[in-house]
Amino acid sequence: MPSVAFSDLRGELVGLRVFQSSDITAEYISWLNDPEVTRYSNQRFIHHTEESCRSYLASFEGSSNGFWSVSRLEDNKPIGTMTAYVAEYHGTVDIGIMIGCRDVWGQGYGQDAWSTAVDWFHSQAGFRKVTAGTMRSNRSMMRLLERSGMALECVRPRQELLDGTPQDLCYFAKYNEGR
Repeated sequence: MPSVAFSDLRGELVGLRVFQSSDITAEYISWLNDPEVTRYSNQRFIHHTEESCRSYLASFEGSSNGFWSVSRLEDNKPIGTMTAYVAEYHGTVDIGIMIGCRDVWGQGYGQDAWSTAVDWFHSQAGFRKVTAGTMRSNRSMMRLLERSGMALECVRPRQELLDGTPQDLCYFAKYNEGR
């Protein structure tokens, strides 16, 4: 049974740092309330405030789950967040990402953050399986998952609605071959 102590990580382009209350800034809250940033996330149904963000951060305290701030290495600018929901008894973790700073989209920062986290879970934390899901119409996330070596495990057809149109949810996984 793996256990995890979330720590700061460094990729080629980004750093992942354990999210702290000081990371709850006006900019961070604006990402969560930006319909373009949250287009494929259920966060789009919530109006976020400083109070709701503090409550969310508090939900990680005393749990096995983790929450990182993602920053660009070149200038330490926060550009997004990552979450990790751990099932220690099963040796699995489900991760998610939000690159909220739209002016860095398409420049490889999300891919670097994702790959850094996946690799860390497989090596340092010793998890046997990393999972993630997204709507099939979220082409950027689909490419990110595929490029990181994750394989499509299953599809829940027409599971959620996006702008009133049913969307398939695609679930991906990457196994740690040594476990």
